[in-house]
Amino acid sequence: MIAAIVAFLVTPTARADRIDSLLETQLKKQEIPGLALAVVRDGKLTKAKGYGLADVELKVPVTKRSVFQWASITKQFTATAIMLLAQDGKLKLDDPISRYYAKAPAAWSNVTVRHLLTHTSGIKGYTELPNFFATVRKDYGPEEVVGLVTDLPLDFSPGEKWAYSNTGYFLLGLIIEKASGQSYGEFLVARLFRPLGMDTARVNHQFEIIPNRATGYANRSNRLWRSEFVSPTQPYSAGALVGTVLDLAGWDAALYTDKLLPRSVLEEMWTPVKLNNGETFPYGYGWQTGEIRGHPFVGHGGGIHGFTSFILRLVKDKLTVIVLANTGANPQGLATSVAGQYIEGLTLSTLKAQKDAEPKLSERLRKCLAEMAETKDSEMLTQEFREDFSRSRRRHAALQKDMKGLKSFTFITEEKPEVRPRDDRRAPVKRLRSYKLVTGEGTRYCTFALTAENQAARVEMSDD
Repeated sequence: MIAAIVAFLVTPTARADRIDSLLETQLKKQEIPGLALAVVRDGKLTKAKGYGLADVELKVPVTKRSVFQWASITKQFTATAIMLLAQDGKLKLDDPISRYYAKAPAAWSNVTVRHLLTHTSGIKGYTELPNFFATVRKDYGPEEVVGLVTDLPLDFSPGEKWAYSNTGYFLLGLIIEKASGQSYGEFLVARLFRPLGMDTARVNHQFEIIPNRATGYANRSNRLWRSEFVSPTQPYSAGALVGTVLDLAGWDAALYTDKLLPRSVLEEMWTPVKLNNGETFPYGYGWQTGEIRGHPFVGHGGGIHGFTSFILRLVKDKLTVIVLANTGANPQGLATSVAGQYIEGLTLSTLKAQKDAEPKLSERLRKCLAEMAETKDSEMLTQEFREDFSRSRRRHAALQKDMKGLKSFTFITEEKPEVRPRDDRRAPVKRLRSYKLVTGEGTRYCTFALTAENQAARVEMSDD
């Protein structure tokens, strides 16, 4: 009750100051040159602001009108375009894709449009091919991209499993063009961007002059560099859109209405896909689904050379947070931290500590963290996470800093894991255990993602 009263008494100015302080701190910690934020409540924009620099060399600040690459946030627009065409009667979700893509190989004969929408087609993702990113500058023709995987066998029978596939969403772009008679970009402008007043949103083009375009960066050996250029012909309908946080705020507002699609169709897009065996996976049509400490959400992230992004829609709370950054970062974590300034109990810093039922395990996890900081290794790590962590000098250095002068290591909560879009490629996680650390550097929070054998498949540090 007291917490609720305190939350109610927080003034908009005080909350804005806390958000500004939070993001400015994270820009330094995560070495993010620039970031744009939008917060939308009940479909109304309540905060839109830029932090840091859109161009480091020219010292151009990020503003709410800075244009970022959205990467895989693009997928929700591709999925919506497909649903509009379905409403128009120009395609059906259960049609075989060969009806719209004549060059589909025989192995894809049972793959439907719905399978592409839900990442359950079994078609190999072209971005998963060995050494694909060695050719990121190359301009590909559509047939050339699809041709990279047409001779490869399916990874599994359609509908049997879930596996993220950029090929699937690339094919959806070609299906949109076939069914509509327009280019992918023309269809989105006519049916989505123009009607919603998303004036800046468009398909990226390397030679087009786009006012307020942000520059992408990468951190290499503790130095900031311009990121590698990626030809927009490669991500296409899987990740080639650009725009501002204001564009995405307008998009979010439209999703509370029937302006684009009937409510029943939107709900269908946000429903976890059902696999052939009856089990579900937390992904709909271009949207990740799930909940954060009892708060349901739909959202999606994006990552491409030089840019990361996330749109977090806490649907029952009618709160949306949009984060666009011009380097590799953790935009989902940042979006959740900002949302925690509005929703009590959403983040670890606002949770009341529970009684620790397994103090011996907690002591082992404390030692595990100390070993990781000292040697980059611990017998409690899964092999995959051990290899992943050992390759990252930045993460190791950050953990060493976090553990400096450790004063206390306090259990907070144990939770069931949120199934992530790529978890089927990792060791299965059975539970999450979170701790509050007080060190010489201040207060930090640590979450261990544990397997059934109590090995750590992930270790995540945060400020809240």
